[in-house]
Amino acid sequence: MPARRLDVTSLGSEAELQRDRLFATLTPAEARSLLYDWAFWARANQLPPGGEWRVWLVLAGRGFGKTRTGAEMIRARVAARTAHRLALVAPTAGDARNIMVEGESGILAISPPWERPRYEPSKRRLTWPNGALATLFSADEPERLRGPQHDAAWCDELGSWRNPEAWDMLMFGLRLGTDPRVVVTTTPRRHHWFAG
Repeated sequence: MPARRLDVTSLGSEAELQRDRLFATLTPAEARSLLYDWAFWARANQLPPGGEWRVWLVLAGRGFGKTRTGAEMIRARVAARTAHRLALVAPTAGDARNIMVEGESGILAISPPWERPRYEPSKRRLTWPNGALATLFSADEPERLRGPQHDAAWCDELGSWRNPEAWDMLMFGLRLGTDPRVVVTTTPRRHHWFAG
């Protein structure tokens, strides 16, 4: 597919006619896939770092695309089958539901129809077609994170968490699989966690 050699930033500098020609070369299936190809649309700082790491901190202001970045990392890990039991943790249960799952850049919105998870709000659970399962947690209830084990997690707005114990409980349970990882998406704020 010719578009694979480009990224969206190079397309932005192309003349509109050249861009139209490129997209005209795609089959309908390729065009549909391209819509959901985050590596194509994302900026370099919205893609996970290479190499070995356990925690990726995305500390950025409004408009950076933090929610999309977190949702896309979760989607990529599920699609690659490197994550099967996931934790989605937000400051409150409402934030987890309204932003991480149902938000305009949340998991449901960014998932292609053929990979969209089934959302069961009453169970605080997302289930993907491949069997991967994500559970929603509120940082206000750190005890709910005591016991469950995960191989991937997304923590949103860590700087707003009122209970640091939630982080500790999550990290104790982040031990499944061979490469457990967590992405933290948060707005900069004065907090002892970010003190240098």
